[in-house]
Amino acid sequence: MSGERKVGENFDADKASDIFDKLKNVEGKIKPKKEDGQLKKIADLMNEAKYLEGKGKLTEAIDLYKQVIFTLPDSIKAYEALANIYKKQGDIDSEKDILKKAIGNCSKNDEFKKRLDEIE
Repeated sequence: MSGERKVGENFDADKASDIFDKLKNVEGKIKPKKEDGQLKKIADLMNEAKYLEGKGKLTEAIDLYKQVIFTLPDSIKAYEALANIYKKQGDIDSEKDILKKAIGNCSKNDEFKKRLDEIE
C-alpha cells in the first residue's frame, strides 16, 4: 500500500464534510446548526405556502402544503390550509378528501370530523 490516499470518483467532499460535522455533533464537540433541522425546512415550506396563498397563487401553495403533509403527516395547520383553499375554490371533493386524510392522520381530529359532517 502506498502512503498516499486516493480519492475515488464517487467521493463528494461536501457530503463527507457534512457527515463529519454530524459525527462531531453526536460527540457533543460542536453545536448543531439551527438551519439544519427538518422542522426548520417544514416551517420554511409553510411560510412560503402562506405567502403564495396570500398572493393568490393557490396551485403553488397547494403543492407546498402537500409537501409539508408528506414530510409531517400529522400537520394540522397544513391540512387546515389545504381544506380552506379547496373550499375557496369550490372543490368540495378535494376538500372532503383532505379532511378524511386529516382525520386519519391527526390525533386532534374532532374539528376535521365536524367540518366533514357539515359538508356531507
